[in-house]
Amino acid sequence: RKMMETKDYKEGIREYDTLLAKIIHMVQDAQGSKAPVQQLVDRIAAIFVPVIIGIAVLSFVAWILLDGQNGFTHGLLALVTVLIIACPCALGLATPTAIMVGIGKGAERGILIKDAESLEIAKKIDTVVLDKTGTVTTGSPVVTDIITAPGADETAALTLAAAAEKQSEHPLAKAILAAAEQRSITVPDAEGFKASAGHGVDCTVSGTHIVMGSARLMREQGIDNPLEEKAAALSADGKTPIYMAADGKLTALFAVADAIKPDAAEAIRLLKEMNVKLVMLTGDNSLTAKAVAAKVGIDEVRSEVLPGDKAGEVARLQNMGYTVAMVGDGVNDAPALVKADTGIAIGAGADVAIESADIV
Repeated sequence: RKMMETKDYKEGIREYDTLLAKIIHMVQDAQGSKAPVQQLVDRIAAIFVPVIIGIAVLSFVAWILLDGQNGFTHGLLALVTVLIIACPCALGLATPTAIMVGIGKGAERGILIKDAESLEIAKKIDTVVLDKTGTVTTGSPVVTDIITAPGADETAALTLAAAAEKQSEHPLAKAILAAAEQRSITVPDAEGFKASAGHGVDCTVSGTHIVMGSARLMREQGIDNPLEEKAAALSADGKTPIYMAADGKLTALFAVADAIKPDAAEAIRLLKEMNVKLVMLTGDNSLTAKAVAAKVGIDEVRSEVLPGDKAGEVARLQNMGYTVAMVGDGVNDAPALVKADTGIAIGAGADVAIESADIV
C-alpha cells in the first residue's frame, strides 16, 4: 500500500495508462478507417444494392401476376433466391470486416497498423529499404578496440573522447561513454559542442580542440590519417571506426561493433522468398556496411548516406518504378519513413520515427 501511494508509482501507472490508451486508440482509429478499395466498393454498393433489391421485388411481383395459383410461393422463392445469390450486403461488409480483423490480428502480434490505406499498400510493396543501426542490428554498440597514435595514452584518449561524445545522442557515442564508465573514468564537460549529422562532433575539452567522427570528417578538416589501414581491417570485420583528433592531430581510433539481431537473417531470407528487393542504407563506411550486409544476406548497400539523403534514396527507387517500404528506428530516418509508400518503424525506436511511420 505504501509503495502504491508513492509519487513514482503513481506517475508510472499514469504513463502506462497513457501508452496503453494511445495504442488502443490507434488500433480503433485504424479499424474504423477506409482503404481506397473500400471507397470503391462503397460507391459500387450504393448502386448495386438498390438494383438487386429492385430485381428481387420485380421477380416477386412478376410471379404473382403470371402464376395466379402458386404465384405468391414462387414469387417469395424467387425474391429470396435473388437476394441470396447476389448477396448485396456481403459486398459492403466484406472489406471493412477483413480490415478490422487484419488490424486486430496485427495488434495481437505487436504490429500497430495506423490506417487501412497503409495495410492495402503493404501488399504492393516490392522493395524494402532497411536502416542498419537499430534495425538490422540491435542498436546497442560496444567499443571493441582502441588504437592510439604513437605517443598517445589510451586512457587519456578515451577520457577526451567520452567528454566529446557526452552531449551526443548517437548510439555510437553511448558506446564510448559506456567504455569510459567501465574503466571508472571521470568524464569532464565539453565546451562549444557542435554535432554534424552523419559526420561527427566538434568541441573543446579542457582547452584541447577535439574533432571526432568519420574518415570523411578527418579529410574535410585536413587532418592526416596514419590509421586508415587499421581502420579498413576493422571495417572488414563489421566494426565501425571512429577517429579522434586533438588540436588538429589524429590521436586515436575507436572501433565500435553493433551485434546483428538474432532474427535479422531469417527475416531477410523470408523477404527474398517473396521476391522483395532489399536495400540497406547506412552512414557507415563501405567496408563496415558490406560486412554487415553479407552476414544477413543483403546484396544492395548504400553506405556513407547522410541523414538528409535517406529520403532522397527512397525517392530514387520510387522514380525507378518500385513501391517502397522504409524500415527505420531513428530520428534521422523520419523523413525517409514519410517519403516511402509505407513507413515501418521499430517500436523501440525514437518517438519521431514512430509518429512518422504508417506501421509500427
